[in-house]
Amino acid sequence: MSITSRQHHESNLTDHHRAIVVGYGVVGRMVALELERRGMNVTIVEMNLNTIEKQLNLDKKVCYGDVLAPDTLTRAGIDSADVLVLAVPNELDAVNACRVARELNPDIFIAARTNYVSKGMLATQAGADCVIVEEIVTAKAMQDAVIEKLNDKAAMAPPTESDDVTGAQKDVL
Repeated sequence: MSITSRQHHESNLTDHHRAIVVGYGVVGRMVALELERRGMNVTIVEMNLNTIEKQLNLDKKVCYGDVLAPDTLTRAGIDSADVLVLAVPNELDAVNACRVARELNPDIFIAARTNYVSKGMLATQAGADCVIVEEIVTAKAMQDAVIEKLNDKAAMAPPTESDDVTGAQKDVL
């Protein structure tokens, strides 16, 4: 199956940057919607036929296929794309897709998703320009949530004698 769209805008392909988003779960969908909002032409590469059907009904450009097959990326238009977003949950597929994509288009910007730092390093070695490592993002979010909660508690706590400037001044005098 090749790229399909109920409403194909050839003129837009030359007027705007092009992106390919591989994997249209939560991550891929959020990235694709933001890229579209910013005027980019987005092609979705997906294996889930239900997702493909839903996106076709929304007039999205969709390409069915396995990202590890060079033919899939070729049909998705990698030769003229500016950005490749590898949002697939299988990090080994993301790493290997970096190699395939880099061979097909040495100048494309590749953003990859991995679960672990070790696979993130492999994705970088395989050609990713940007790697989002889920365990780091999760750690940072948890850290921020805990610190925010501790700061809220500190702000609500009654002042102690050490917080009281006048108390500290009395000790000095």
